[in-house]
Amino acid sequence: MKVYKKEVRKMTVKDVLFLYIVDEQAYDITIRIYSNTFKSTFVEFVVPWEESWDILLYEPKLISKLVQYAINQGWDFHQRNNQMKFDNATSIIRVLMAE
Repeated sequence: MKVYKKEVRKMTVKDVLFLYIVDEQAYDITIRIYSNTFKSTFVEFVVPWEESWDILLYEPKLISKLVQYAINQGWDFHQRNNQMKFDNATSIIRVLMAE
């Protein structure tokens, strides 16, 4: 049984609105960030449960840094159907949190 429900949250980064969902699944936690313009455009960060005990996944500062990281990696949120995925993103998140 799933303990937490998925809730859509809003985040503004550099005057651009994004929507994000933190989905706590059986083995992984998925952070999916959508372009507010196109729902088919998103970036996804997957973190294993066992590696996330000390990460505040709902913290707006972290989500903002993830958006900026994805944009720097080539994610174009203005383009329809543009999707990017980072599996086992724990190391990415730890580096961003240390900044």
